[in-house]
Amino acid sequence: MEQSKRKTSGVIAIFVAFSLALTGCSPGSSDSGSDTSTVVTDPAEMGDVTLTVLDSFTDNASPIGLWMLDIVAGFEAKYPNIKIKRESVQDITTNLKLKLADEKNTPDVVPANQGWAGVGDLSSNGLLLNLDPYDKAYGWSEKLPTTILQQSMASTDGKNIGQGSLFGVPINQGAFVTVFYNRAMLTKLGLSVPKTFAEFEAAMAKAKSAGQIPMQLGTQDGWPASATLLALQAALDSSDDIINAVFATSNVKLADTKLEAAVTAYKKWADSGYFTKDFVGVPSGTAVQDFVDGKGLFVIWYSGYLPFKSQAQGDKFGQFLLPRADGGALTGVGASLQQFSVAAKSDAKDAAALFLNYMASQEAGEFAIKYKAPPLFGKFEASSDSPLLNDGVVTLNLITSSNGYLPYFDWATPTMLDVMTQQLQSLFGGKVSPKDVVAAMQKDYDTFRESKK
Repeated sequence: MEQSKRKTSGVIAIFVAFSLALTGCSPGSSDSGSDTSTVVTDPAEMGDVTLTVLDSFTDNASPIGLWMLDIVAGFEAKYPNIKIKRESVQDITTNLKLKLADEKNTPDVVPANQGWAGVGDLSSNGLLLNLDPYDKAYGWSEKLPTTILQQSMASTDGKNIGQGSLFGVPINQGAFVTVFYNRAMLTKLGLSVPKTFAEFEAAMAKAKSAGQIPMQLGTQDGWPASATLLALQAALDSSDDIINAVFATSNVKLADTKLEAAVTAYKKWADSGYFTKDFVGVPSGTAVQDFVDGKGLFVIWYSGYLPFKSQAQGDKFGQFLLPRADGGALTGVGASLQQFSVAAKSDAKDAAALFLNYMASQEAGEFAIKYKAPPLFGKFEASSDSPLLNDGVVTLNLITSSNGYLPYFDWATPTMLDVMTQQLQSLFGGKVSPKDVVAAMQKDYDTFRESKK
């Protein structure tokens, strides 16, 4: 997921729910059901169509911007009767709300973030098209990992996410919480890529003893603190507990999970001096750039988002998933880099669904490889001239084959990321205990779940 999305997914409610009076729709009322009789998948039957596609990829020189340009060009070449009118906006938070509220100029295809702050609110207020009929027509449920599609689901009664109907489709680019490492420094320390959780902690201890920064971290801007906690959750907690908690598929009490153990480990690493000096006052961008500049053995960050000056610079680094403490199969906190939905008020729903299908295609993944970004699903081999990309492809193939994607925990409520990061700052400042952190998160969780009854 994009850094901007991670930042806004909890700190502010990305897509605040509109009133039903504004939308003129009841929850889940937009083209719901599984009837495919009115669905058209033959492009020739769609006639001449111009699709308005809203995206946040404003930098057309960036890998994701170049990818989007290829997507548009490739789609129009394949379906010449359908033209794409692309609108790229930087402030997607504000602009998406305004666009979807515009009765006359509603876009056809829009980026809708996963979680309650995104697809949950938007779908429950009738602003997104129920894609179940198109799922049946295009076979997305058979082609794509269920733990990815689940992230785009919501119940039509507005009470749950992660279950019910499909309201979005992932693009074929992956974003996951990963451990980046400095290849030369790892070798100099006489170490190899950690295969166990204990080996990872031992590597940080050895780096500190050698006078190196074990892990770059900057939490001044709050939300980046969550990345390390999410990685620790995936390493220490059960997948079922994380999924059940985020999607409320069962009555999970956070105190009964390994969340407290993850917070405790996080605090232990801080107390052991494994992080950047005075990391609480360091901006995340500074910490990540320092890592790229050769300072530090590890950094836990989002795949594809190291600020390289050139793609070749990535050869100096590698990446891997934090190993599970129980030695079990690898799981990873991850998602599509962006999911796209069809606006409920679109006048070109069939063509819009076809465009979503294209963004999730093998060809879309090949475009990702072209710009040294890991695809999310499909069969790919990374080019040998990009070891970092190869690591990403291998990692995503492992998670995809085991259906092992875990949702971001802050998706559980619209305000969970805010609560989580505030509590972590207080934890590192010595003001609260790990148990207090979990209690605050539980309170936010319970308050929100009660509002959904």
